[in-house]
Amino acid sequence: MKVIIFEEEAYYKMKAELLEEIIQRMEQTINKLKENDIYLTTSEAKKLLGIKSKSKLQQLRDDCEIAFSQHGRIIMYCKKSLIDFLNRHVVK
Repeated sequence: MKVIIFEEEAYYKMKAELLEEIIQRMEQTINKLKENDIYLTTSEAKKLLGIKSKSKLQQLRDDCEIAFSQHGRIIMYCKKSLIDFLNRHVVK
């Protein structure tokens, strides 16, 4: 059996670096999962579109500009549809 001995300062430095790497990998995983989200909540949709009011989202739904899914009072917005909407309204 091998025994590895660290100086106290080196041990805490290694521990901090390892923790930082774990946090970075977790953030990368979370970001990848978010990229693959198919539907967004109302607040996420408003943030993506850069609007502040629910009534504007209602207008876009009524005009069939964006796709959404509704079950009862819960409305989820199709992320691809929102991105397509933004791309259709690019000013060149």
